[in-house]
Amino acid sequence: MLGVKEGNGREAALELLAPAGDCAALEAALEAGAGAVYFGLTTLNARRRAKNFCQEEFVRAVEAVHVRGAKAYLTLNTDVTERELGQAARMMELARRCKVDAVLVRDPALVAFAAAYPELPLHFSTQTCITNSADVSAARELGASRVVLARELTLREIAAAAAVPGIETEVFVQGALCFSVSGRCLLSSWVGGRSGNRGACTSPCRVPWSVGEQPVETPLSMHDLSLIHRLDDLKKAGVSALKIEGRLKNAAWVRRAVSLYRRALEGEEPQGLLAEAGKLGAYTGRALTWGYLDGQRDELTGVAGRTSLPLPPGEGALDSDAFMEEERTDEEEEGPAYQFSMNVGPRAIECRLRCGGQTAEWSIPKTVVRRKYKAATVGQLLAWLETQTIQGCRATETSTNDPDFLLVPRAVNGLVDRISAAIRLAQKAPPARVRIDLPQEVAAMLEKRSAAAANRLRLGDAADRARVEAGQAHEFLKQVRPGGLIVDSPTPQGMERILAAAGGVEVVAALPQVLFEDEIPAIEELIRLCVRAGVSVEVNSWGGWWLARKARARIESGPGLPVLNALAARRMHEAGIRSVTLSIEAQRRQLEDLSAVCPAPCSLVVFGRPALLTTRVQLPRTRFLGKVLVDRRGVRLTPRIERGLWVFRPLEPFDLRASANERIRARHLVVDLVGSDDPVGEWFDVPFDNKRTFRFNYDRWLA
Repeated sequence: MLGVKEGNGREAALELLAPAGDCAALEAALEAGAGAVYFGLTTLNARRRAKNFCQEEFVRAVEAVHVRGAKAYLTLNTDVTERELGQAARMMELARRCKVDAVLVRDPALVAFAAAYPELPLHFSTQTCITNSADVSAARELGASRVVLARELTLREIAAAAAVPGIETEVFVQGALCFSVSGRCLLSSWVGGRSGNRGACTSPCRVPWSVGEQPVETPLSMHDLSLIHRLDDLKKAGVSALKIEGRLKNAAWVRRAVSLYRRALEGEEPQGLLAEAGKLGAYTGRALTWGYLDGQRDELTGVAGRTSLPLPPGEGALDSDAFMEEERTDEEEEGPAYQFSMNVGPRAIECRLRCGGQTAEWSIPKTVVRRKYKAATVGQLLAWLETQTIQGCRATETSTNDPDFLLVPRAVNGLVDRISAAIRLAQKAPPARVRIDLPQEVAAMLEKRSAAAANRLRLGDAADRARVEAGQAHEFLKQVRPGGLIVDSPTPQGMERILAAAGGVEVVAALPQVLFEDEIPAIEELIRLCVRAGVSVEVNSWGGWWLARKARARIESGPGLPVLNALAARRMHEAGIRSVTLSIEAQRRQLEDLSAVCPAPCSLVVFGRPALLTTRVQLPRTRFLGKVLVDRRGVRLTPRIERGLWVFRPLEPFDLRASANERIRARHLVVDLVGSDDPVGEWFDVPFDNKRTFRFNYDRWLA
C-alpha cells in the first residue's frame, strides 16, 4: 500500500478523498472505500449546481461518514458577501456541532471565524491558488492544517510545496481541469454575473470560438485529469491526500472512480488501471492527460489535441458503462416530475420543458458530428434522462421527432445543464438556510463597525491612482502625474528606473496574482528593493503576502486578494495589510453594503480590462497570440503573454467613472490600464455619462 512518512518515521497511508454532490454519491463513496468525503451545504460552496445537502441531510451525512471510520470535510470555499456572513458563521457552527473533520475555505472571513473554532481544522481550497512553497507557508501561518495545491504544478513543484513543515498537501488526481488557474478565472462572471469564485461557473471556456471569421473549435476546453498511474511519484513527492473531482457526478461514477483509486493504492498494476480510468471520462468526450505533472504545457485543450487515452469503439457520450446509473425500482417513491421534448428542425433543435406548471422553451444549433463513436443519439439522451433525478425531479414523459439524430458530447452536457437550470427556475425554491444559534464570540464578530475614516473618495469622483504595465510606466509618467502609480509585475531593474522617474508620484509595486516556485527569488529581490526605497508592495496572493511580511515591507493588497465583506477586510488588516481592494466582481448593492462598514482603507477599481483567464497552457502562438477570440455570444478576448503565462483580457474595458454613487466610498479609485494600447489616452478619456460604458456586474445580481 502506498504511504507517506509521518513525523515519527512510520508510514501513513495516503488519504483518498471522494466527492459527494448528494446523499447517494456519499453512500457510494463510502462503500467504495473512500478515506474521506467532501461535500457542501446548499449555499457558499464551489459546486452550487450540485444538489448538495440541507442542514438535516448534512447532520446525517457526517454521522454516516464517521460510522464508517472515514472523515467528513465541509466545503465552504467561495467568496462571501457582507449579507452572507451570518450564514457562513452558522455553517461553521453546524460543522463544529457535527464534529466535521475539516472545513475547506477561500474567504479570509472564514479564517477569522476559525479563531472561535480551534477544534475545526482549516484546509485552504484550490480556489486560494496555492502554487508554491510561499503560498503553503502563508496558509500555515494563517492557521491552515492542509492546502489543496493548484492542478497546474509539476512534480518538482509539488515536492517543493509538500516540503514545507507543519502542514499537509492535497492534490487532485482525477476529474475535470480548468483552463485558468483556479481562483484566477473571471470569464463566467464577465459573461453574465455567474462567478466561478462563488460556485456558479457556467464553463464558458468550453464553447466553440472563432478568430476573425474562422472557427477554431474549442481551444480553451481542457482535457480531463488522470494520475492513477503516478501515485507512487506523488507519494515520493510528499503529498498527504489524493482528491477525486466530481461533485456534479452521479453515484455510479463516484463508486467506480473511488474503487479504481482504492485498487491502485492497494498495489494493483497501474497501467491496467489507467485503461479503466479512460472510461471515467468517456461521457465528456474529452481525452485524459497528466501533462502538467511532467511540465507539458501544449496540446492540453480542444477536440483536436493529443489523445492520451483514445476511447474504444462503442464508448459513446451516454454509454451505460460510463454513466452506470442504477435503474429505479417500482418501490421508489415518486417525486416531482417534468416533461421534456426535442424537435429536430432544419437548422436547430427546439427544446421544451414543463415543470411545476411552468414552461421553458429554447433552441440549440445543430452541430456537425465528426467522431460518431463519441456521440449520442437524441433517443439515448432521452432514455438516460428517464433514469435520472435532476434537481429532485424525474422525467415522466419525453418525446422527439428524430430519435436517431446525433449529438456531440458538449451538446449533451449543455442540454443537461440547461434542463437542470430550467427545473430549478420552475421550482423557485431558494436554497435551504442553516438555522442555528451562534456562540457569543462569533456573534460579536458579526457586529457592524464604522467604516475607516480614510475612505473619503466617492464613486464618481476623479480617480487618484493608475495601474500600468511596467514597460509603459516610464512613458506614462512623462505625460500623467496621478496621485499614485501601481506598477504591474515589475522586475527589480525596471523598478529602479521607474522610481527615478516618479518624482513626487507615490509608486506601488504590484506582485503577480500567480507565482510559481522558480520565480520566488526574483520576487524576494524586488521586495527587498521596495523596502530599501520605502515603496509599498501590493500583494495579490497569499504567498506574496508571506514574502512581503517576512521582509517587513509596507503591504497593500490588490485584486488578486478580493474583498467582499468587512470581516475579510478586518482579518487582512490584522495580518499587516494596510489597504485592501474591493472585489471587481461585486455589484452595486454589495459594494454599498461593504463600503458602509469596511474597517480598513480600501481601493476600488473603476476601469479596466481584468485578466479573465490566466493559464499555464501554451497555445499555438501564430494561431492565437495577438488575435481576437470571439464566441457565439459576442464575447471578445485578446490573448497575451504575461510573465510566460497566457492571459486573456477583454477587448473592451469596464468603466465606472461616470457612475456616481455617494454610498460607495474608498481611499483610492484606481484606473487599471494594463492591456491598454493607449494608457495615456484612456486615463484622460473619462465618459460624461454611464450610458456608453460597460459596467461589469455593477447593474447585475452577482450569482
